[in-house]
Amino acid sequence: MRSPHSALIVAAACLLESGCLVTVFVKDAGAEEDGTGGGSGSVASDDQVSQETGSSVSTSETTSELTTGNGYGVTVDVDFDLGEQEDWDFCSLARVPCDGDSEDIDHALGINCDGGLQTEGALTWSGAAGSRLVLDEVLGTTEVYAPTEGSRRVALSTGDASHLLLTLPEMPDLGNCPASQTCPSTDWPGDDLEELPPPMVAKAKQCEENEPVGVPGDCSQTIETQWGLGGEMKAYDYTELRFSAVAPLGTAGFAFDFAFLTAEFPPRFPSIYNDLFVAWVASERYTGNIALDPDGNPIGAVTLPYTIKLDAMPAGCGDECVDIPLREFAFEDRAGTTWYQSEIGIDPGESIEVVFALFDVGDPIVDSVVLLDGVRWQCAPPPSSL
Repeated sequence: MRSPHSALIVAAACLLESGCLVTVFVKDAGAEEDGTGGGSGSVASDDQVSQETGSSVSTSETTSELTTGNGYGVTVDVDFDLGEQEDWDFCSLARVPCDGDSEDIDHALGINCDGGLQTEGALTWSGAAGSRLVLDEVLGTTEVYAPTEGSRRVALSTGDASHLLLTLPEMPDLGNCPASQTCPSTDWPGDDLEELPPPMVAKAKQCEENEPVGVPGDCSQTIETQWGLGGEMKAYDYTELRFSAVAPLGTAGFAFDFAFLTAEFPPRFPSIYNDLFVAWVASERYTGNIALDPDGNPIGAVTLPYTIKLDAMPAGCGDECVDIPLREFAFEDRAGTTWYQSEIGIDPGESIEVVFALFDVGDPIVDSVVLLDGVRWQCAPPPSSL
């Protein structure tokens, strides 16, 4: 895994009968979207709702024009004679963000946009309607949590996701959380689970590299121990997004960006209240969690080594204060990560199922949030794959 700001990705289409084409795309770390715009909104739903897929990509039989926008790579116009269409491998990174005028969850994630990952069937979600939010607002006073792709990102929360936009002084009146409590904090009665929904299985299993997946279980061996810190293994205030997709020919990996925020740290640290974010991938050669930080730590509220947090800081630390990105929104005086990229190698043509799940551990109060963006295929294998 590596930061989305250091990604160098190579897309190649070679060994055609008529010649060879290699196209290189570089993601410019300085060309991110600023996360500002004219609209925002939460997506209301019942406990389980589906969203229809978006548009697909068309390809000319005689020419190909690869164009990226909004600073997501190098614009390359290529003309070449394909001759007869054959079953040859080609992977394109010419993704076009489609969330500028759309508040659909899939578009905010970067899914079902031209040139991007297309779902098989509908993207679905479950959990309390208020636990999901599509937003384009700036969080706090910096651009640390700006979208990594396009204009919007998705927030999943174990509480009310709209409270993410509140400041601490606003919490008592607008967030229904008195100043005497640890905020933000919302309980969603009726969204507590005794076990994770299929295909997720918390039990750790040993997985062999390049071997087909056998019995169900978690190849990452991270969920069972982290969840078990809460004593009773119950998923409080459970919320999820899920979709299935078929990897195009030439695809070598799947990736997405996430940032984790929690009110559990530091007020209830150390403790059993280890709220968890799980990104489950079920493929032909892997089944389990891939949500890890760059050092391989699972995303648990009281076990992460945070770099953005309230801490004992010297007076007058100024611009060097480590908590600056959290100031003036809901997680001020709390803890969070920067954007991380999670990725895994896959086989071209295989079908994968992906579940983004977030839940409280230990009790149903004190909220955690995960921001999600940049869901995508990769044309080059990850440097190190789970």
